[in-house]
Amino acid sequence: MSEPKKIHEPPVALPCEICRDLLPLVQDGVASQESEAAVRAHLQTCEACRALWPEAGEENIPAPLPDDEKVVRKLRDRINGWLVLFIAFGLVWGMASSRSNVASGLLFVLIFPFVSGFTYWMGGRVWRVIPPLAAVLWAVFNLVDTRRYFVPETSGTVAWIVSALVGAAVVAVLCLIGTLAAALLKYAFGGKTK
Repeated sequence: MSEPKKIHEPPVALPCEICRDLLPLVQDGVASQESEAAVRAHLQTCEACRALWPEAGEENIPAPLPDDEKVVRKLRDRINGWLVLFIAFGLVWGMASSRSNVASGLLFVLIFPFVSGFTYWMGGRVWRVIPPLAAVLWAVFNLVDTRRYFVPETSGTVAWIVSALVGAAVVAVLCLIGTLAAALLKYAFGGKTK
């Protein structure tokens, strides 16, 4: 059995008070189709009510919502950009403080773990680059800076390389300690993560 066809009747003329009550619902898009049609028909004939919603004659097409994935990706890229700058500054500052005689021990022990831990806290996987990067930078700077202090014989060269590698290992361990501390703090304050 076929359904009877609905005959679309023109909307019922609304009094201004009812139109003003329904207008916010129509503007928000939550009014029924019949109410919206009646309000729009009333707005075409009533100048006073049309003044309440001047855009009624235009088709209101809501702006498309931004793609969540793109927004998150842009935000993550921006955070990673700042983290790279923070890492570069922190590692260079750590290297420079280790070469100075002023409170170098304290700064050396604090800077590398702080840089690695803060990066873990903020950046997810970016922290994995810091211990090997710090170790390589330490070894290179140490090899370049301290070559003149060692004897050019084989034993002096071996001692020179070993001292650079031991320092690099210490820096990497300090970075890992900072990361571990940040992971424990993040777990304590934020609960379990994925």
